[in-house]
Amino acid sequence: MADETLDQIASFIDGLAQGQAVEALVVASDDQLAKIAAGLNRLAGNAARNQVRPGSGGPADTALFARGPVVMFRWRNTEGWPVEFVSPNVEALTGYPVEEFASGRLPYASLILAEDVGRVGQEVADNSVSAEWFEHLPYRIRRQDGEVLWVRDYTVVLRDDAGAASHFYGYIMDITESIRTEELIRQQLAVIDDLGAPILQVWDGVLAVTLIGLLNEVRSERVTEALLERVATSKSRVVILDLTSVQDVDATTAYHLAKMVRAVGLLGCECVVSGVSPKVAQILVGLEVDFGVLRIYRTLAAALPAVVSKRSLPRG
Repeated sequence: MADETLDQIASFIDGLAQGQAVEALVVASDDQLAKIAAGLNRLAGNAARNQVRPGSGGPADTALFARGPVVMFRWRNTEGWPVEFVSPNVEALTGYPVEEFASGRLPYASLILAEDVGRVGQEVADNSVSAEWFEHLPYRIRRQDGEVLWVRDYTVVLRDDAGAASHFYGYIMDITESIRTEELIRQQLAVIDDLGAPILQVWDGVLAVTLIGLLNEVRSERVTEALLERVATSKSRVVILDLTSVQDVDATTAYHLAKMVRAVGLLGCECVVSGVSPKVAQILVGLEVDFGVLRIYRTLAAALPAVVSKRSLPRG
C-alpha cells in the first residue's frame, strides 16, 4: 500500500513540475504519507490560483508546509545536494533559518552525520538511475544547537529531457521519539530475557515461577532448564506458574507454557497456573493448546492455600 501511494505521489509531483493539471491525491490512511498528500494537494491548488511553478519559491511553495512536522526540500543533483527551495518550517526542524540554505552556504549533506552520509549518498546513487521515488532508511542529522535527530526521508526524483536525475524533492520528518521508543522497548525486552524468570520456594515442597513477557525459544529453554533443576534438587511436589505480569499471549508462548507444564509433570511434580487474566484466558482457549489436566487460579494468593492444603497436595 505504501509503495502504491508513493507511486501516486511521484506521478503527482512530476505532473506539477511539468505544469500539467493534476487530480487531487486521495490517500486512505492517517499516517505520514497522508500528511504529505494533503500538503501536495494544497500546493496544487495554490499553484493553479497563483500560476506559480512548484519549486520556484513563490506563494505556492511558501504555503506548502509552512507549519507542521513535514519539511519539504528541493535539491540539485550535484555534490552536497545544494538546496534550491526549502519550506519555512525548516528552522523548527534544523535550527537554521531558510536564508542559510537559500544562500548556498549550507548544503543539505552538511547536516547529515558523518557515520550516515556515506550510506545516504549510496541510496541516492542507487535510485538515481531509474527510480521515480525512494525512501531512505532512517538517518541522523545535526541541528544548529548540536542536538542529533533521526529523520525519515521520502525522495522523489525529477529528471531532465534526457532522463537523467537533475533534482530531488525530499519530504523530511523528525522520527526521533519513535526511534527512542523502539530502542527503549528493545532494552526492556533484553532485560526481561536476561532476567529469565525468578523461581521462589513459597512453601515446603511448593515453588512459584513468575513469568514476565512473551516466551521465545531461547528464553523458554533457559527457564525450563532452571525450573527442572530446582524441582529435582528441592524435591518439590507443586510448581505454580504465575502469569500475573503476562498481559498478552501468542501461539509461541502458549506452546512453550504447555511444554513447560509437561516437562515438570515428568518429574512427578504437579504444575498449576495462577494470575490468568480474562484476556489471556480467551487467547489460550482460542489457540487450542493442549495443557492436559491443569488447575488454574485467578491469583497467586488463591493458588497458594489450595496447593499447600493436605487434601490437594500430592503425596510422594
